[in-house]
Amino acid sequence: FLDHHWEQHYDLSIQLYSLYAEAEYSICNFKEVGRVAGIIIQSAKSFQERQRAYATFIKSLGVENKLEDAIQLTFSVLSQLDVHLPSTPPDKSVVMNDWMDMTRTLQKVSYDEFLNFREMSDTKNIAAMKFLHLLILYTYFSKQEYLPIVIIRSVQLTLQHGICKESCVAIASCSYVLCEFQDFKGAEYIGGLSIGILEKLKAQEYLSQVYICTFGGIFCWVRNLRLNIENLLLGYQMGMQTGDIQHAMFNASSYIK
Repeated sequence: FLDHHWEQHYDLSIQLYSLYAEAEYSICNFKEVGRVAGIIIQSAKSFQERQRAYATFIKSLGVENKLEDAIQLTFSVLSQLDVHLPSTPPDKSVVMNDWMDMTRTLQKVSYDEFLNFREMSDTKNIAAMKFLHLLILYTYFSKQEYLPIVIIRSVQLTLQHGICKESCVAIASCSYVLCEFQDFKGAEYIGGLSIGILEKLKAQEYLSQVYICTFGGIFCWVRNLRLNIENLLLGYQMGMQTGDIQHAMFNASSYIK
């Protein structure tokens, strides 16, 4: 690259370095991803220009199974977006009260009313939802005490600022967790809301993740398992098409069982 390119060709440098980091991520060269992301984060003039590098680096940490590092970095990024999550989980009673408030609110909203919510337009909130989406997966596998906190914050942003593609994953995750409380009726209703958002916003990149929560989780409790088979197969196929290999495999595993 040209000497002094960050000064002379700043916009081009941001674009090329971001693309390079994503290309290295796609071939699992995670050490190089970290190096290039570090350069972008240090050289970029605004958070918006760092956002793409942060996302690529966090995903690379997740794939390397460095989940605690991925979680801590995502917390830091969210704080730059004015979304603050507690460094230590609050008392369980506090989390449970917030959880019950959230689920009651979702169950009070009619299906049509929810799908007619305005779409989220603020770029800062949309960015926060994307990073919270990553946290849902990482906290599920590493720090489950944070999972309900992340879901609550995601749903709160949706209710306050409108729906976005990531809302369907947050709400599907909420419905999945409700099964742990044996609230299958509430889980089924809220799961239906998540599928409605998925279809309305054509969020095909999240179909595999939503379907494993709903057809691979909730609906197994409330309907004949055979009725879920075709959707689990679709979840596998769409996950493979969109690069969501992990959730594609989850769908395939449930399909085989």
